[in-house]
Amino acid sequence: MVGLLARSLGVDVWKDTTCKPLALSGSPSSRELQLGIMRHAKVVKVRKLSRRYLLAELELIEPFEEAPGLIQFVLIWLPGVDYMPMSIADYDGSKVSVFFSIRGEGTRALANSAGRVVGLVGPLGKALTVNTESNYVLVAGGTGLAPLIMLAKKLNELGLLTAVAWGTRRGEDVGTVPAYFKEVTGAELIVYTENCNIGFCGKAVDFISKALPSLNGNEVVAAGPNDMLATIADLCFKAGVDPVLVLESTVKCGLGICGSCVLGETGLRLCREGPAFRASEVIGYLISYHDPTFKHR
Repeated sequence: MVGLLARSLGVDVWKDTTCKPLALSGSPSSRELQLGIMRHAKVVKVRKLSRRYLLAELELIEPFEEAPGLIQFVLIWLPGVDYMPMSIADYDGSKVSVFFSIRGEGTRALANSAGRVVGLVGPLGKALTVNTESNYVLVAGGTGLAPLIMLAKKLNELGLLTAVAWGTRRGEDVGTVPAYFKEVTGAELIVYTENCNIGFCGKAVDFISKALPSLNGNEVVAAGPNDMLATIADLCFKAGVDPVLVLESTVKCGLGICGSCVLGETGLRLCREGPAFRASEVIGYLISYHDPTFKHR
């Protein structure tokens, strides 16, 4: 399957990686291998939501094998440029939306790809199952909002959404992001900015700090930079809550074979066991990511 994928991409999926293929239990099933087949999609629109954040809408030319689940992602191939994982922000049966910012050559090309045909592999990752016995608090930093948009939409439909907090560095970065969020989810977005121009002053983790006394009885789901996730985990642990963290990592094959997305000593693969994990499963990885000498016990 990896060979077929590589030939369809015209690239070497092992290039520039020191990871070795894994011989692990839980190998992809035939159904999951079908999800690894590349499909074509047309970028019908790229909306600039603010100075920093954009939304690309991709119309599927060939339908998915099955509809994306909550917090799943796709691999987008821009011929001759990049092959990159992107969270699914929204899906309507024929169109996939991705919320992103320009970080490098691939995202810059995506921002300028309106009208072009790209390759799409997915949906990938393990879908998040909603606990209908709990309400939910969602917290996102930057583009960490992307995987939480579909989740917020579903939770709001079920009447299980308590609050969604989103932090970004500058007020100039906010733009129409809250309006887009409400358009898709029907819910309000609580905004934090570090330069205090718009919304609340501070970071998204400050929302968790203030909400600690009322977190019991709520599931907390957070997505964003690793240092933010580690801080949220620490705060939640003090409140007796084991939050769900949506992680990011290098993803090359998306099928759990190449080993590029293994989360350190945990042995967990983001593309197979994730991208969402209980904080207690990955806290050692999050801390060691910043301190290689750390040994989790």
